[in-house]
Amino acid sequence: MSRPNGYAWLLQRWDSLRGSFWFFPAQMAILSGAIALGMLELDRQLPVGWGTSLPWLTRVDVEGARAVLSTIAGSMITVTGVVFSITVVALTLTSSQFGPRLLRTFFRDRGSQVALGTFLATFCYSLLVLQAVGSAERVPQLATAGAVGLAIASLFVLIFFVHHAASSIQASNVIAAVADEIRAQVPTLFPETLGDAKPREPNPEERVRIQRLDVAGRVIRARAEGYVRVIDETAILGPASERDLVVRLLVRPGDFVAQASGIACVDATSDLDPVVEDELRSAFVLGDQRTPVQDLRFLTDQLSEMAVRALSPGVNDPKTAIECLDRMGGLLAQLADRAMPSGLRYDEGGMLRLVVEPTRFDEIAASCFDSVRCYGAEDPQVVVAVFAALGAGLVECIEPTRIPVLETHAREMHAAFRRSRSSASERDRAAVDAAFEGLLGELDRAAGGIERAAC
Repeated sequence: MSRPNGYAWLLQRWDSLRGSFWFFPAQMAILSGAIALGMLELDRQLPVGWGTSLPWLTRVDVEGARAVLSTIAGSMITVTGVVFSITVVALTLTSSQFGPRLLRTFFRDRGSQVALGTFLATFCYSLLVLQAVGSAERVPQLATAGAVGLAIASLFVLIFFVHHAASSIQASNVIAAVADEIRAQVPTLFPETLGDAKPREPNPEERVRIQRLDVAGRVIRARAEGYVRVIDETAILGPASERDLVVRLLVRPGDFVAQASGIACVDATSDLDPVVEDELRSAFVLGDQRTPVQDLRFLTDQLSEMAVRALSPGVNDPKTAIECLDRMGGLLAQLADRAMPSGLRYDEGGMLRLVVEPTRFDEIAASCFDSVRCYGAEDPQVVVAVFAALGAGLVECIEPTRIPVLETHAREMHAAFRRSRSSASERDRAAVDAAFEGLLGELDRAAGGIERAAC
């Protein structure tokens, strides 16, 4: 699996641009300027009075054109201010109710970006056409009609935006947006995109080099601090293949790196060139915030944070927490028939080059359920929803090692409920015990099915 040089950096930059609220609207504004210039040039090329035979094109004089364009430009900049105000209110509500890390989802919302871009584009277009209005003989009739058309389109976009802003802050839609990102991220679990995996155990020579990494490996240290956002495959595999290196990555996407802390360990057959060390160091793209580009746990942490906030005494919204748990169960179902990526990565020649701590199933499960167990054990509905989510991970489960992980979370959740005040209710205790026993039965059946399939 090869990627163009700088692919990870471009991927990280593209994710940052997608998450910015200005990039797409700025593109639309620039495009509107180009369209305005094109329409003005087309007006110049057409003969004078060409539009008199067109009933849908109302001819206007210089003063009328300026009045129309000035009105459109002024109203659009006012509407843009209203859109910004509504957006800020939505972001404030989101930050307080769902957590500040969910703001990224709203910044990436294409509907809001298109609405803002439409208003800015109409303003820029009208302003450029207004500046070009000259003598009475050369009034840009076509360009002025285009401004009127954009104003009418902006009216419908404003109606759409008001509806979209109201629906986008609903808990179900926010949760669904995060779940969609999870669904897109699962096929590229770290380190799936780094090199190739081999369906075999390392040979004796590879085992020796792996052991030597821990004893005599040269540690590469970071020169800055921040969260690992992306790890560039080409910046590691290229130098490693050329110089016969085996590299152990000491950090993963989502980990925080302090300045001068170790980020990689290298086993080299000869002294490591400082230039090569800099190349390997440049493979780690750091930033002030985590991103889900190679970090699935960032998204599961978002779902868990939403669930915990919904369970806080100031909110008391267990239904939102249950919706989050439903999506967590959907994630486990996606992982059920998927093998986790290998931590040994090879170059195109089949030589071992990377030793990586891969994304593990138990880490994903812990990210989903640990916080919910601490804060949701008091609510029987939430406890039953946790058991249902754990049961979703058993459908077509292919790894026997995942059964004990799910069982551990189930038993810990059940024990936490039994210690809570809610367990004093016989009805609640009976409902939770029934769900727990049902899950244990499913775990036993899943384990037996995997054993029979292995035989």
